[in-house]
Amino acid sequence: MGLFDKKYCDICGDKIGLLGNRKLENGNMCKDCAKLLSPFFSERRSSTVDEIKQQLAYREQNKQVLAGFTPMFTFGEDDKIYIDPMKQSFVVSRRNPGSWSEENPDVIPLSSVTGCNLRVEEDRDEIYTQGKAGEQVSYNPPRYKFTYDFYIDIKVNNPYFDEITAKLNDSDVEGMGTMEYNRYQQTAQQIINNLTQNGNTGMPVNQGYAPAGAYGQPNPYAQQNAYNGQMYNGYAPANGYNQPVNNGYGQPVNNGYNQPVNQVYNQQPVYGQPPVQQSAAQTWVCPSCNAQNEGGRFCMACGTPRG
Repeated sequence: MGLFDKKYCDICGDKIGLLGNRKLENGNMCKDCAKLLSPFFSERRSSTVDEIKQQLAYREQNKQVLAGFTPMFTFGEDDKIYIDPMKQSFVVSRRNPGSWSEENPDVIPLSSVTGCNLRVEEDRDEIYTQGKAGEQVSYNPPRYKFTYDFYIDIKVNNPYFDEITAKLNDSDVEGMGTMEYNRYQQTAQQIINNLTQNGNTGMPVNQGYAPAGAYGQPNPYAQQNAYNGQMYNGYAPANGYNQPVNNGYGQPVNNGYNQPVNQVYNQQPVYGQPPVQQSAAQTWVCPSCNAQNEGGRFCMACGTPRG
């Protein structure tokens, strides 16, 4: 077979156009079939034709599950994490509900989550001053402006992928220890609390980012954000976790949490582990409607998160 011979998709049978081939371990797939795969799937080249067909059958079933998915809580601004407490499942997507037709994001049961990790990536840009001749010169010592991106890595038990990454912020976050930085740390902890089986660490759940009923509406039961620390000017390098750092202007800056970023919270490393059975000792009363609940993350009567 020549290099430029026509190829046919081993999935749908259609002719593959120029630059449209997507190689499989033992065959070829057209770009249209490749678009139907999970957005979290990354092992196409090492997958067989039969494995791809099995995944596409699963993806068709996911469309029907997604049609009945009703998110009550939303976290994040770039990638969004939607949670349906009644179905005990979640979705990660940049799209809003009702516009998922092309992306078809996987509906993931909460019971399949095996761990969550907050990952904060730092970027720095040097700050310059003006020399005597109007030229750009460095300070002595050099000064930097630090910005941060917040990611949640979600470990899941799924036959086609084992991790989902969601970026929380849609613009650069300036300065460790600022109100905005602390807000994203709190949002990350709220996500971890909601997605993990034993995630209750005493922090308020869904505060400020939990629509109650309609997407984009604030939760009337949310508590006011309480930040540990003060608001700083956004020039704080991250040179330690329990130590105040210097912003280049002689002012100490503290991250307000006294704990390292990139830490794994409540990770459950056993894949396929069944959901933890709740005991009678974990009965709690909903702060909104006073209904009694046996464990769980949300009130089964009104959907209000457990405090």
